[in-house]
Amino acid sequence: MDYVIVLFVIGFLFATFLLALRNKVSHKVIRPFKLFLFIILGFSFYLWMKAPISGEVVMIRILLLVLYLYVILMMYINELDILFKRLGLKKKNKKGNIKINNELAQKLSQAIEFLANRKIGALITVEREVKLTNFVGKAMPVNAPVSSELLASIFIPTTPLHDGAVIIRDNLILCAKAYYPSTERTDLPLRFGTRHRAAIGISEQSDALTIVVSEETGHVSVTINRQIDYDVSRETLQLYFEKYLKLK
Repeated sequence: MDYVIVLFVIGFLFATFLLALRNKVSHKVIRPFKLFLFIILGFSFYLWMKAPISGEVVMIRILLLVLYLYVILMMYINELDILFKRLGLKKKNKKGNIKINNELAQKLSQAIEFLANRKIGALITVEREVKLTNFVGKAMPVNAPVSSELLASIFIPTTPLHDGAVIIRDNLILCAKAYYPSTERTDLPLRFGTRHRAAIGISEQSDALTIVVSEETGHVSVTINRQIDYDVSRETLQLYFEKYLKLK
């Protein structure tokens, strides 16, 4: 087997390993390994261009290259999805066909009001177009229909699921006790605790809508599109729901 194919095989196996690891740890942990992967890929291309191409190995090289690029694409699928939306390259539903998920909005409002009035800390994420499968896989499965009572009970401090975030997809609570990487921003006020920084962190990696309830003040905050709206009113929260909770 020629040395170019050997290098592609090594790179492909390493890329597959990183893709599997991506479902277990934060993307920040594997960031240096991603850089090393691109170095391998670049060096492979360099050798491919220099090496003589013989007929018996050209198809093997092409196959390995396609598999290699596929694994890398899957590794960055969420990031690419966000980029395409921002560039306007991804088609959006026509406004006339969009309906608000009023049922989910009502249940969220009731649960958040209950938690805020009692200063019970909470972190609730509503998945939108970018899937949060990586975080769901590491959390505690719930797979139950959304109800205000269930949402509120999850965050009661004496329950085993209160720490971490709840992730909602459509009208289903997928999981609880989900953990997000904290934002690396250094311009945030000191009053922002672990929950707020985690909420901003997930907004930097997806288009999800996340609601934070502070256990110190009972204030409700919202993060989306890398931004946080701190201490929102009930009316403002409802406006967020009307804008971002769409029926598919």
